[in-house]
Amino acid sequence: MKRRTKIILLTLLIGLLTIGGFIGFGFYTMEIEDHYGDMQNLYYESKNGDLIINKSTLKFGIVEKDWKRIYIKENGKSETDLYNWIYDKNGAETRIEIYRQKNSTIEFEKINYSDITKMIENSEMKLVIQN
Repeated sequence: MKRRTKIILLTLLIGLLTIGGFIGFGFYTMEIEDHYGDMQNLYYESKNGDLIINKSTLKFGIVEKDWKRIYIKENGKSETDLYNWIYDKNGAETRIEIYRQKNSTIEFEKINYSDITKMIENSEMKLVIQN
């Protein structure tokens, strides 16, 4: 092949891969937006190991993320999807706050809701996002 043909083919291939990458990224973000809707900021702002508190039901758990979902691990219970954890039985959205530990490692298996509120008041955790 001539040098000019190789350059044209390589340029076309790079262009197609770039366009394919943008389309794939668009599908990825659309999947998150379709599943979480207005709560997609909770997905993007949280990290693995963050503490999530449901102020309406006084439940709390640990955030566990994979590449397109957030699961909440409650003390002694199985993982629940964030969407199912936020909405109550009537379909009403509850108040959620996500906190991140500042310095220390806290064992959440041995802690209760009142201990968490004390840690927040003592500024041991910082607020990441709330709805």
